[in-house]
Amino acid sequence: MNRILVAILLLLPLRLASEVPHGVKSMSVEDKARAVVGLQRKLFPPTNNGIAGRTAPLPQYGLPTLALADGTAGVRLSRTAPERSTAFPDNNALASSWDSSLAWEAGDAVGYEAFGYGVGVMLAPGINIIRNPLCGRDFEYFSEDPLLAGRLAAAYVRGIQGHSVAACPKHFTCNNQETNRGRVDARVDERAFREIYLKCFEICVRESHPWALMSSYNQVNGTPAQEQYDILTGLLRDEWGFDGIVMTDWSIVEHNTAAQIHAGNELLMPGLDRQIDDIVEAVRSGVLPEEDLDKAVERLFSLASRAGTPREPGHPDLARGAAVSRKAATEGAVLLQNNGMLPLTEGGSAAFFGVRSYDLIATGAGSGYVKPAYISQIYSAFKDAGVQPDAELEELYLKYVAFTEADIRINEKVKIHLGIGLPFIPEMPLSRTLIDKAAERDDYAVVALGRSAGEGVDRSLKDDYYLSETEKDLVSGVCEAFHAKGKKVVVVLNICGVIETSSWKDLPDAILNVWFPGQEGGVAVLDLLTGRANPSGRLPMTFANDYFDYPSARDFPYDHPTEGRNYDYTDYTEGIYVGYRHFCTRDVPVCWPFGYGLSYTSFSYSGVKVKKGKTALTVSVTVKNDGGRSGKEAVGVYVSAPSGGLSKPAMELKAFAKTGELAPGASEVVTMEIPLSSLSSFSGGKWVTAKGEYTLHIGADASNPVAQAKVSIKSVK
Repeated sequence: MNRILVAILLLLPLRLASEVPHGVKSMSVEDKARAVVGLQRKLFPPTNNGIAGRTAPLPQYGLPTLALADGTAGVRLSRTAPERSTAFPDNNALASSWDSSLAWEAGDAVGYEAFGYGVGVMLAPGINIIRNPLCGRDFEYFSEDPLLAGRLAAAYVRGIQGHSVAACPKHFTCNNQETNRGRVDARVDERAFREIYLKCFEICVRESHPWALMSSYNQVNGTPAQEQYDILTGLLRDEWGFDGIVMTDWSIVEHNTAAQIHAGNELLMPGLDRQIDDIVEAVRSGVLPEEDLDKAVERLFSLASRAGTPREPGHPDLARGAAVSRKAATEGAVLLQNNGMLPLTEGGSAAFFGVRSYDLIATGAGSGYVKPAYISQIYSAFKDAGVQPDAELEELYLKYVAFTEADIRINEKVKIHLGIGLPFIPEMPLSRTLIDKAAERDDYAVVALGRSAGEGVDRSLKDDYYLSETEKDLVSGVCEAFHAKGKKVVVVLNICGVIETSSWKDLPDAILNVWFPGQEGGVAVLDLLTGRANPSGRLPMTFANDYFDYPSARDFPYDHPTEGRNYDYTDYTEGIYVGYRHFCTRDVPVCWPFGYGLSYTSFSYSGVKVKKGKTALTVSVTVKNDGGRSGKEAVGVYVSAPSGGLSKPAMELKAFAKTGELAPGASEVVTMEIPLSSLSSFSGGKWVTAKGEYTLHIGADASNPVAQAKVSIKSVK
């Protein structure tokens, strides 16, 4: 019966508003109210296939129901459903590719599967700025830089919407912490708000025209974001030209329903009975102008015309998604260190240490969780390629993983995060005797360390940002034992975001960061460590030497308060100096800078040219592969601007691109455009461009540009 209801809801016929007599004007206030309130959860079939919500069907007016689905790493289906979808790498990994075309490929693959499973709206991508490394949803976001985040998000949106599926970027705006996320007041100055926290959304909206956008739970400067007309209408629609719908994030606190509609929300999710009553009463009492409600309904009709194509639940070809997932995992991995160990010689034997070697974390928890048909494990990928894993370690870890999973589940020792995701299995202590025996018999060691995260809770410093004592002992013990035998060690990071690495990075011979790499993570690690693929990822955020080096460190709930500062309100005291803007300007040493990443080959830059047009600078540079292996190079243009009477960062990313695969000795001319308007700063309620000499620093690594050019700007129209 439930499956029949799902099919009926999905196949309700779509009739355009023009086919309905009098359109919106023919609808009663009650029906209009029903249209803008999501189909209440109590009406959902229990077997809802993982769907996060639905719009209310009003077939008598030609308005169908649309299924809305999480998440940010693929289509989230129910854990108990027989169907599976592809688990793609997280947005940290996509951002690390510095490749808009790859982000489009990932979005295209997600859109294809979403359409195949009857989804009309994908609640993705997440594009909030990574303000602090402890935010529980950083893995769903792209970067600490708004240009990198906005451009990649725009490409991802275009990919999804090519399949008649609406993309819904989120969470608009300043959802930069999960602690008390429903009520916390983000107190941010106007300049930082515009240049950092809104800019990523502005770029995405202007470049990809998403059909939907999600307003965030939190307050911004004293008022709930969902109730701010100046943001949701004045800025988003009137200034940026957004023509889609705005939906609320899923209700966890009560809001002023009339204020939400008036501000510019067209869809209240997941939908509550009282909201329908609130709207009807507000219109009849004159609190909510009926024309505001009419606009909301009209925009829902527009969404239905874009994403309401009748679709029957099907079975998309998951092999297509798997190929894209593997490519993205490979290109989004960042080689942080390599002291001559990599690439590995194939064959031989290897000691695989760490739970994550046998139980890879493919995606994060919460609404970002995706359960695929399989997850490629690191040890088994090497085993399939002819490398012999250490048998004793394999047996021990597999038994430990199986027992711990059962212990957590059956004994209910750990609540599975929001009921969505898998329990995080802590690292297992090993005896030095066992490690020494492995060092005696195996050719090299792989140590995989992991971190999990999810919505609703922020990360901790102890045993999370910092390694646990067990992890420290594991890394130091394996390195000591293998180095004593003249053998090498590589650490693989399977992490949700930044962790502290400066205190131990010199112990192993190599470090590879694969983030949450999706279902193909194991084979991606194999490809990268053996040189079948050449690492080309670059960090989309800064790895500081210590947590308290971050400018937002103390203005974040790192100590998990339950009231007051960083709980009821959070002051964004760092202003525009987020991430590398702070570290480069204040000359603070870091462990791994923004844009950092190693390759198995080397590149040189030459022939920098800058052409100034009426509206943009065009920058071109020749990139040559000087090494002995084929590879790709990410190129960034960082601009140092004259002050113009304002405090300015030492440099800001204003353009980026990535070469194609360059054979040894081959070169490519990379051309990038910088709109002159992007050189402006927000001051006194308007955008202002300083006159004077601008310096362009070229190279992916913010702290080590390899080429430079200067240009003089006298005025900007």
